Amino acid sequence: MKLLIVLSSLIIVQAGVIKEDEETCDGVNVDNKYHDKEVLKAELDRPYLLAVDYSNNVVYFSYSITASDDEFKTARLNLETKEFQDIKGVNNGFAQTVDPKTNDVYIGGSDGIYKYNYNTDKAEFYGAKDENIWTLFVKDDIYYSSFPSQFLYVSNNDTFERFKDLEDTKVDNFLIDKEDLIFFTNGTGLYSQKKGSKDAEFYEDSTGIRGITLDVNGNVYVCKSDGIYSVDKTMMYLIKIADLDDAFGVAFDKDNNIIYSDATQLIRLKPNEDKNC
Repeated sequence: MKLLIVLSSLIIVQAGVIKEDEETCDGVNVDNKYHDKEVLKAELDRPYLLAVDYSNNVVYFSYSITASDDEFKTARLNLETKEFQDIKGVNNGFAQTVDPKTNDVYIGGSDGIYKYNYNTDKAEFYGAKDENIWTLFVKDDIYYSSFPSQFLYVSNNDTFERFKDLEDTKVDNFLIDKEDLIFFTNGTGLYSQKKGSKDAEFYEDSTGIRGITLDVNGNVYVCKSDGIYSVDKTMMYLIKIADLDDAFGVAFDKDNNIIYSDATQLIRLKPNEDKNC
């Protein structure tokens, strides 16, 4: 009888431990490795278009400030101190990007592109006057698409002109990777195209795609509403590496940790080898 009581107690204790372990496994598996979720900032309305300045580990993003989805604001968050701050001086700040060579920050609003100085916390008008900036990217040159046309432009000295490689194509998300391969999305799908050509390769339809980004090594990742995907450029398809709920954007910090947003918050995923979930 005593043995049965002891065994019963052990079963109860073990069940409790298992339950407790399961309750603490509220992170995310990335490439089958467990990552803790670190909430960086909550109570936001659809934070979007994330961009990280690796020189000071600051993430820039936009979020909605009205329910009608026609007013936005760009903000910054220091990933070391968690200091959060709205950026003033940009009308409807929506798109943001960081020059990987100079660490200059550019913000696109409803009346053009602004250059932002982190140290002085000032945004000064840069170019594309009166353009409603939809997306921004920098690699040697500055690229932007405007709304509602979604045509892509590139900087040329002190002016902007239509980007010839995609002059007949609408562009939603856009980037150029380390091999000078262009990735872009529009209403018909996700494509890649070698810079300097007009031969686009189709990957898949654009359903659910909300952003594309590069990690610190220049690899391409796609954010869809159901998770994060890596891009296989050889086979031309996407590989799901993280299952998420209602993801809005993705970027990487200076240590190559994933930062993503959902409908209300910014989250960082940090590997935890002590957990086997």
